[in-house]
Amino acid sequence: MTLRYGSVIRSLRSLRGDPTIASVAPSHADVRYRDGVRGLADFYVPPNATGASVVLVHGGGFVLGSRRMKPMRFLTAHLHAAGIAACVFDYRMIFRGGRLAEAVDDVTAAFELWRARVPSLGLDPRAISIAGLSAGATLSLLAAPRLSPASVISCFGLYEMDHLRGPAALLPRLLFRSGDRAAWTDRSPRFATQPTAPTLLLHGTDDGLIPFAQAERLAAHRESLGLPTRLVIYPGAPHGFFNLPLPVAEAGAAEIIAQVRGTLPA
Repeated sequence: MTLRYGSVIRSLRSLRGDPTIASVAPSHADVRYRDGVRGLADFYVPPNATGASVVLVHGGGFVLGSRRMKPMRFLTAHLHAAGIAACVFDYRMIFRGGRLAEAVDDVTAAFELWRARVPSLGLDPRAISIAGLSAGATLSLLAAPRLSPASVISCFGLYEMDHLRGPAALLPRLLFRSGDRAAWTDRSPRFATQPTAPTLLLHGTDDGLIPFAQAERLAAHRESLGLPTRLVIYPGAPHGFFNLPLPVAEAGAAEIIAQVRGTLPA
């Protein structure tokens, strides 16, 4: 798989500006979940909290992004309006003190801090989901087996790192500190240990960074293992569609809300 560089440029441009819904301020800002300059999280607890919550993992190709980037503000606003609490955090990235192992460790640490805090926030510790976008989707799927979340949501994630070719192949070399493609395969979400929790995959057919066929193959693999999986493919949707004023952004947010709500005990 080689990247369509026009798609890279469009994805970066889409991060500029404000989300298509008014942002909300965190109820608890700059909460430290581990030592280090990037070990901070923000909590969003709405006044009408249902008890369900989600840990959001931002994207950015493992090299950029933050807990307050445009798609995180878009999703936290929608979740807040739906009465769903959220924890959003920064993690170590390439060139900023981390590779794949460190990033997964940060996802684990942030999730565990949130799980420890939710009872004091009036939330249900049995109804915590994890949701990731792009690189964050990759990290969420890799971290989830050790966390046992109530559900997993993966949006336009990279599931097969061994398929990267050309200049794009530099990414797994840096993430794994290895040029061994067999190692890239073993540690890619499609071939790694699968989370057993119900998993929702969202992807667009016009994704120029990560082909939607990767999501189809991951869904088929999970289904072959008998694991609860739902795949939603959006015709014509690009990578990072939460950044754009498109109907698919609203549709995707609604799918996430429904998945998280479904984790509440009857």
